[in-house]
Amino acid sequence: MRRLLQAILAAIVLLGSPMAGRAQDKPFLVTSPTPEGYAWWLRTEYRPFGADIRGIPAAKIRSGWCKVNELRRDMFPADEAAYFGDDQSPFAVDGFFDGSKTKHTALVGAYETCKGERGAFLLIVAWPEGKPPFIRHVVELRGKTQFAVVSASSDGTITLQHCLECDHASQYKWDRSRKRFMLLPDRAE
Repeated sequence: MRRLLQAILAAIVLLGSPMAGRAQDKPFLVTSPTPEGYAWWLRTEYRPFGADIRGIPAAKIRSGWCKVNELRRDMFPADEAAYFGDDQSPFAVDGFFDGSKTKHTALVGAYETCKGERGAFLLIVAWPEGKPPFIRHVVELRGKTQFAVVSASSDGTITLQHCLECDHASQYKWDRSRKRFMLLPDRAE
C-alpha cells in the first residue's frame, strides 16, 4: 500500500512539474510592437504571478484578486527602464502621508482577478510600529495595459502619473475630517 501511494505521489509530481514550469515561463510583461507610434507603456501588458504584496495577500487588497505584483524597475527591459531616468524606485515612495508618526508606503502594482481580468493599482499601506501593516487606500486602474508611476511631495500629496511624457496624473491627499485619502480635483479645472 505504501509503495502504491509513493508511486501515485511520484506520478503527480512528474505530471505537475511541466505545467508548473510552463506557468513560470510566461513573462511578467509583454510589449506589443503595434500600434506603431504609441509609447511602449501604452502597448505593454502585465501578467501578474505573485500571491501577495509586501506580505499582504492579493484577496485582502481587493476581493476577487488572485495574483498581484508590485512593479519594480528591475522587472523592465533595460531600454524601457531607461525612461525612468535616475529614479531607482519610480513605483514606490515612503512617507508620513496622513500627518501621523506612522510610516506609509504608496506603491504601484499589477493585479489579475480570479476571473482573469487584469489591471494596475495604487496601494497605500500603513506600517504602525509593533503592529502588522494595514491597507489605507487602494485605487484600481482597470485594463491590461494600464501604467503608472508614483511620487510624493513634502506636503504628503501622492501623485499617480499615468504616463511618462504627459501631464495625465491623479493626486491623492489625506483628508483629516473624512479620515481617508481623497482624489484631489484635476489641476486643469
